[in-house]
Amino acid sequence: MTITIKMLTPEYLDDVMAIAEALPAWFDADARKRAMPVDIRYQDGFVADIGGEIVGFISFYISEGRVNIGWLGVRPAYHRQGIGAELVKAAGSYCQLKGIQELSVMTLGESVDYEPYETTRAFYHKMGFRVYLRAQTDNPGCPEEIRLKKIIET
Repeated sequence: MTITIKMLTPEYLDDVMAIAEALPAWFDADARKRAMPVDIRYQDGFVADIGGEIVGFISFYISEGRVNIGWLGVRPAYHRQGIGAELVKAAGSYCQLKGIQELSVMTLGESVDYEPYETTRAFYHKMGFRVYLRAQTDNPGCPEEIRLKKIIET
């Protein structure tokens, strides 16, 4: 299996949204219908291609001196095959190219007992991310959020 990482361009929007639709445990209806279609159009990012099929994506933006991951998803049939890791590595290379030393992501905190995000947190920890901020929110779908970051050698 050869994974080709490509720049996220408008031609991949339908593929990205199809992946998001296949991941309702991670992306709720509001994310899929309202937030992602806008964010994906305006954020930088990459897609993962295997044999001409787009199987994963990552989007990110620069803010507060960090490259912040906006969205990351991999088709369920391709989970646990290193695709997410390759996409995060590509974002790390983007950091190096821009001379930015931190790659960051926000996700659901540990106080929320929800298996899909236990997997998400474990993935980021395995990739070298560490928690740098915890916050309680008034969002019933995300009552605790955590921000994780990884230091990138530039």
